[in-house]
Amino acid sequence: MLLVFSQAPQKTLRKSLLRQYSPTLIWRKSDSPKAVSAYSTLTAPPLPSPPQNELQNNVARETISRNPDLFEITTPINVDAFERHLKDHPNQPFVESVVRALKNGFWPWADTTDPTLPTTHDGSHQRQPITNKAKAIFIRQQRDEEVELGRWSKPFGKKLLPGMYASPIGAVPKSTPGKFRLIIDQSNGPHALNSMIQKSQVRVKLDSIHDLGTALLAARQEHPGRKLTLFKSDVKSAYRQLPMHPLWQIKQVVFIDDQHHVDRCNAFGNRGGGWNWNAFASLVNWIGIEKKNIPDLLCYVDDNFGWEFEGNTRYYGPYQKHLPAKQIRLLKLWDELGIPHEEEKQIFGPCLTILGYEVDANAMTVTVPDEKKAKVTRLLRSYAHEGGSYTLKELQSVAGSVDAVLCLYPHFRPSLRGLFDEMAGEDGPSTNIILTKPVARSLSKLADYLEDAQPIHIRQQK
Repeated sequence: MLLVFSQAPQKTLRKSLLRQYSPTLIWRKSDSPKAVSAYSTLTAPPLPSPPQNELQNNVARETISRNPDLFEITTPINVDAFERHLKDHPNQPFVESVVRALKNGFWPWADTTDPTLPTTHDGSHQRQPITNKAKAIFIRQQRDEEVELGRWSKPFGKKLLPGMYASPIGAVPKSTPGKFRLIIDQSNGPHALNSMIQKSQVRVKLDSIHDLGTALLAARQEHPGRKLTLFKSDVKSAYRQLPMHPLWQIKQVVFIDDQHHVDRCNAFGNRGGGWNWNAFASLVNWIGIEKKNIPDLLCYVDDNFGWEFEGNTRYYGPYQKHLPAKQIRLLKLWDELGIPHEEEKQIFGPCLTILGYEVDANAMTVTVPDEKKAKVTRLLRSYAHEGGSYTLKELQSVAGSVDAVLCLYPHFRPSLRGLFDEMAGEDGPSTNIILTKPVARSLSKLADYLEDAQPIHIRQQK
C-alpha cells in the first residue's frame, strides 16, 4: 500500500515523519562478529568439479588436447602458501576443493546435461555492435592487457574450434566518470552459459554494513575512550585472479576484431563467478583473522574492510607510507599469497565510504553520501510525472537505484509499493507503463523524504 499523507504543510510533514521513525539501525546483543564471511567457510560445502558428462565430452577434450597453447591454468596465487596456512582449518573438504580448483581450474556449478545444447555455439553476435568510440578503445586495451597477462589466449582465427562456445562482449560504465568495466555477457541469447547455472546453486555470504556495525559496537564497548579509524583495501581485478577449468574455458571464447580468444579465468559476467571468488576470498580472510591477527576483517567481493585504533599505524615499504597496522598485516598476507593490489585502492580514515555508504567510526553513524542521495532524488523527480510513459526496463532501473538507498531507510519502502504494483504482471523490458497520479505523487514525496533523511545511528538494542 502507499503511504497516506495528511493535509499538513509539506515541510512539516516530512520532518514529522522523520521524527516518528527515528531512523536507527538496531543490533541485537546476540549478534556475533563470527557471523561473517570468513567463518561461513566452517560449514561451506565443497566446490564442484566438472561433472561426469563433461569429463566424457570427447569433442571438447580433443580440441583441448590438440591446442594446449589455448588452454592454460593461469593464476598469480601462491597455492602452496595458501594451502599451508589452511592445514588446520576445521572444514578440510571445503579447503581441499578450493585448493584443487586453484590448481586445476574452477567449475561454475553449470549443468550441461541438456541434450538440446549444441556441441559448438557462436553467440558472440547477440549484442549490438559497439559504436561508442571510448568503449571500443577500452575493450581493445583490455584485450591487449588480458593477452599480455596470459588470462586470454593469443588470437587463433575467425572460426570456432569444435566444442567451443562464444559469448558477446561489452563494456559498462563504472561509478567513476569515464571508466568502464569489461563484461563478457554470458546471459544473452539462446544457449547462454548462465542458463546452465541455476541461481539456487550459487550461494554467497557477503559481509555488510551490519557486520561492520557489530564489530564497531564490540570495539566501542571494550575500549570506550579510544578513537577508531576505518580502512578499506581492494584486490586488483579480483575475479580474474582465479583460473577456470579447461572444460569451462572452452565455453568462454570471445571475438574481437575478427579474432577469437579463449578466456582462461573467472569472468565477471558469470553467474557462479562471485561465489568462486568469495570461496577463495573468505578463506583468505579466515587466514587473516586466525593466523595474522586481523580481527573483525570483513569482505564484500573485492572490498576488504575493518577498523583500527586511531594512530596505530605502521610503515609499509612497497607504498612508502604509514597505514593502519591491521591494513598492513592484510597487505602483507596478500603479498605472501600473490594477491595483487594497487596503492590508490588502499584507503583509511575515521570517516570512510564503505559499500557505497559513509561510515563514521567515532560518531557511530552511517549515511548515504550527499552526491549519491542527490542523484537518487533527481532520478525520482524525473520520473514522478502523472501520465508519464516509461518502459518496464526504465522503471525497474529506477526501483533498483532507489532500493539501494532504502537499505538504510526501510521505513520509506512503502512509497515504492505503488510502483511495484504498476509493474506487476508486465512482461518484456520494452513494455510501456503509464504512471498513475498516486504513484507519481508517492515518488515525488519519497524524493522529499530522502532529501531530508538524517544519518543512521549504530546502536545496540537495550
